[in-house]
Amino acid sequence: MKLWKITLPFFIFLFGCDLFTPRTPENPASETSQFEPPVTPEIVLDNLTNAIVSSNVDNYIRCFVDSAVSIQSFTFVPSGNFQGLFQSWSLEEERRYFQNLGKPLYSVPILLFTNLNSENRTSSSVEFTTNYLLIYPHQKTNITKQVQGYMHLFLSIDQQQRWSIYRWEDIKTTSDSTWSYLKYNFNF
Repeated sequence: MKLWKITLPFFIFLFGCDLFTPRTPENPASETSQFEPPVTPEIVLDNLTNAIVSSNVDNYIRCFVDSAVSIQSFTFVPSGNFQGLFQSWSLEEERRYFQNLGKPLYSVPILLFTNLNSENRTSSSVEFTTNYLLIYPHQKTNITKQVQGYMHLFLSIDQQQRWSIYRWEDIKTTSDSTWSYLKYNFNF
């Protein structure tokens, strides 16, 4: 009889509070990630493009070398008219610039690579050269939304067999603004 008095309140509590009723699923807190493990240098370029198109800051930064698992550190060499303004540029500034770009104002960003070439390929490093066109519909009205130029990317593989960009050289090819212009104007 005493066992009944002890277990009855337990069963009333257990079945009365909907512990076994399925709950309504919640919406995901963040966007879906389009980041693939960078097991080839080409995947790094795909990840970079996807991060920009989806405005995903974390995936953007993941495209660059992590000095915790690599002997390399990240270097950005700006186009000619911005030489001297990026002397202490690091991944922290790279993150700040991309965060400050913000979510696109009215459409999806576009990043196009043309004349992509692979050079000096070894088992642990490769260089890519390419012309680029970036259209990013940011919210600042006085700063161009389209930049273009030529980039020279240096990639290496780390101890975990992941490829990443450790050096980025931005080169002006036309009278238009380069990627350096966006980085400079959105770093504050």
